[in-house]
Amino acid sequence: MNKPLLIRRVKECNLPISKNYTGDLIFIEELSQVPFKIQRVFFVRANEQSSRGNHAHYECSQFLICINGKIEVTCDDGISKAKYGLDTFNKGLLIPPMIWASQHYIAKDSILAVLCNMKYDECDYIHDYDIFKKTILTNESSN
Repeated sequence: MNKPLLIRRVKECNLPISKNYTGDLIFIEELSQVPFKIQRVFFVRANEQSSRGNHAHYECSQFLICINGKIEVTCDDGISKAKYGLDTFNKGLLIPPMIWASQHYIAKDSILAVLCNMKYDECDYIHDYDIFKKTILTNESSN
């Protein structure tokens, strides 16, 4: 069964890892591993079993990396949902605009790094799921 068009834009990405006897190194370069120019980076640490996110963006793309612990990300395009597990620091998740995303912090001391293609803009956030659904339906009917 194929995923609907919008949810297919969410991409799991394996980041390059360089290993040697002293440890591992992961690198991220804009327009390479992350397919956009990075304008903002932030980190979220939440209590075990907490839910964060619970919003969509009109224009902002985000690249999520769990740098510690385990986080389950649910992405919703207004029609279908998909769950993604982040539990290693060499795995990222690309979330394009107009995808409702929620993060559930499974393990204690989980930390999420988020790279964005835009600086913070409160007007870019959709915090109400009903408004998100109406916006998706409006965009679909105009295409």
